[in-house]
Amino acid sequence: MIKSEWNVHYKRNKSVLSYPDENLVRLIARELNKRESGAGIKAIDIGCGSGRHMALLEDSGITEIYGSDYSLNALDICRDAGFPLVINCDNKNLPFKDGTFDIAVAWGSLHYSTKDGMRLMLDEVKRIIKPGGSLFATLRRDNDTYLKTGTHLGDNTWRTGLDDLTGTVASFFSEDEIKDIFSTFDSFSYGWMERTIIGDTGKVISHWVISASV
Repeated sequence: MIKSEWNVHYKRNKSVLSYPDENLVRLIARELNKRESGAGIKAIDIGCGSGRHMALLEDSGITEIYGSDYSLNALDICRDAGFPLVINCDNKNLPFKDGTFDIAVAWGSLHYSTKDGMRLMLDEVKRIIKPGGSLFATLRRDNDTYLKTGTHLGDNTWRTGLDDLTGTVASFFSEDEIKDIFSTFDSFSYGWMERTIIGDTGKVISHWVISASV
């Protein structure tokens, strides 16, 4: 998907999400319990969209919160919500120094790429996390049937035909791939979350949930 199409995506009401994902709420709470406080922590939401997880980070007591996204309209929504530290950039070239952030969130953003492109993004994300810092991320699971529509490009990567994401490249990952991809981190753990579409139980939305440390 080109940048203009992401801008159109964030003009749709259903794309402006207000509430954080419950799984991330738990992961952030557990992380901050280990650190005892959010004060002095620097965090970034990579692919921040409409800023729902920036709001979660703020509500958790984190005082310095950045966001990045490919969509200018998404960043405008974040600024209007009171988050000025947002930047328009490609996830494969994040404009931050090595070891800048204590916490990075990449929730629902890294799988919008080829698999080689996703690895480049992940290398960049890892680069900007401080030693001892953490990444909380999702990737689309290989049994997802909702986003896996349109044209198969090979290697379980698709150019989706969904109305609001037409032309987007999305990749889907097996458990073995997850283990291999995150083996470069000092430690990682994972699980998965899955639901069906209300009224159409044949459509499955499925994500890997990953917690990784540098």
